[in-house]
Amino acid sequence: MKRIVILLIGLCMILAFIPFPASADQTSDTFSITVTGEFLWIDITNATWALGVVSMGSSHWTNETGETFIADMDNTTVNTDLKLQITSDATDWSAATSGNGPGTDIYRLNASVDTWSTENQIVTASATTISTNIPAGQNETFDLRFDAPTSTSTGEQQSITVTATLVKS
Repeated sequence: MKRIVILLIGLCMILAFIPFPASADQTSDTFSITVTGEFLWIDITNATWALGVVSMGSSHWTNETGETFIADMDNTTVNTDLKLQITSDATDWSAATSGNGPGTDIYRLNASVDTWSTENQIVTASATTISTNIPAGQNETFDLRFDAPTSTSTGEQQSITVTATLVKS
C-alpha cells in the first residue's frame, strides 16, 4: 500500500512539471474600437437687427446696411439644411402666413442666401428651409427682408424672435 501511495505521489510530481496547453477560456487579446459621431452646431453672428422707426408699407433689407447674418457651422460634421422660424411674434403685429403679404398690423419676413435671387418667407407655423445640403463645416450667410404692415393700430416698439435650426441633410 505504501508503494502505491509513493508511486501516486511521484506521478503527481512528474505531472506537475509537464506543460499542458492552456484551455480556450484562458486566452485573451485586445482590440480597439473607433467611433465618430455626427455633430450639429450653429451660432448666428449678428444676434440682433434693430430697424428703428419704419414707415408703414416700407421694406427693409439687412444687406442694405451691411448687417447680413452668418450661420457659423464650423464644427458641424455632416451636411445640413438651415431653417428659420419666427418663434416669438411681435406684441401687436402678426407675421403674414405663407404666401401672404403685409396688411393692417401684419408684417412679412423673408430670407435669402443668394442676394435675393431667391427668397423664402419666414412664418410662425413651422420652420422654413432657406438653404439645403450645406457641406459639413461650411458657414452660410443669409439676409432678411422686413416688410412693414400697411397700417397699424399702435406706434409701440415691436420685437420679433427668429430661431435658426440645423437639420441633417
